[in-house]
This record gives sequence, C-alpha cells and structure tokens, in this order.
Amino acid sequence: MEDLTKNVIAETKLDPNVAKAAIGLVLRFLRDKDKTGNMQVMIAKMPSAQEAVDTAQFVGDGGVTQTIEGMTSLFGRGRADVNILAGQLEKLGISEVQTDALVRQVLNCAETILGADGVEKIRSILPALRERTGTRTDLRRSA
Repeated sequence: MEDLTKNVIAETKLDPNVAKAAIGLVLRFLRDKDKTGNMQVMIAKMPSAQEAVDTAQFVGDGGVTQTIEGMTSLFGRGRADVNILAGQLEKLGISEVQTDALVRQVLNCAETILGADGVEKIRSILPALRERTGTRTDLRRSA
C-alpha cells in the first residue's frame, strides 16, 4: 500500500491523505464488483489496504449515488456504477486527469501482485472501466 500511495502521489500530486482516501475508494469499488476474488487477494497482500477500504465507506458523494441509483432502476447498472465512483472521487477534489492516473496506478499495482491474467480480470469487471484502462480512464464521461 505504501508503494502504491507513493506512486499515486507522484503521478497525481495529491495530498497524501486525499490519495489514501481515493485509493481506498477505488479498491473498495473494484473489490465489491469483483466476483473472482482477485481484488480481495490483492487487498490482503497489501499492508494497510484493508484499512483504506474500510475508511472509504465514510466518503460521501454529495447525493450523486442516490441520483444514479434511481436512474439505474430504469437503465441498468454498469456505467452507472463507474459514475458513482467518479462522483466520490470528484467530491475529494480529484480531477479527471488525476482519476486517470490513480486508476492506472492501481491497475499497475494489481499487475505486480496478481499478474497479467489477474489484472485483466479486474479490467473486465465493468466494460466502462475496461474501455478506459488502455488509454484514459476518464470515469466522468462513461455515461
């Protein structure tokens, strides 16, 4: 977790506390969507990662989640889930460019811990995330 945090801070120039909160949000999001258990393995192998995930549950999004949840009852999930994460990151003051760098660093870390096959399974959790991890992540334009 320490290396991931350092890499995220170097790439994004985020305050260390904001970076840790953002990493926790991304890890929690991916863990909750992952049906293979890969993310839980990754979190277990990273000291302090579970603490970041646990803390992330207290980061709100200013009502974005409730709005998107209401819309998903009509249109389904997928991209809406990614938009919920984007709203939470935005509430932390994280820009689109910083979000891109953050997600890339989390996926780089996943590849180191889980290997190429493991990270590919994580990328495939949601098509909206997979579409963006090859070049840009741009979670805010996924709807």
